[in-house]
Amino acid sequence: MSEITVNYVTQRSHCKCCEQRLLQVETSKVKQFTIKTEDVTDWAENEMWESAYASPEEFNEMVSEFTNETIQFFAADMYDHVVIEKTERDRVNEFITREVLHQAEGHRPAE
Repeated sequence: MSEITVNYVTQRSHCKCCEQRLLQVETSKVKQFTIKTEDVTDWAENEMWESAYASPEEFNEMVSEFTNETIQFFAADMYDHVVIEKTERDRVNEFITREVLHQAEGHRPAE
């Protein structure tokens, strides 16, 4: 099973206790989260990834949603906003293309 480590930060604009808006947005130090191929296929089936891959814009949007939602769910506080730089998102895009889409092509039955 393959995996990729993604660097990200979280930002908080509201107090966790009283939910009042903070005077200044708090940004965390760089954090890391490891995404495995099974995380990708658990979030959406191969067919959905393949369908999105036909449109670069749709695929990039799907990768962005997957990455943000996964990190938000497993590693961030509900008051935090996950921020992932484009270079990191591009790395996840390449990872999914190589390890999920191209691996699936190699395991398809011959037509």
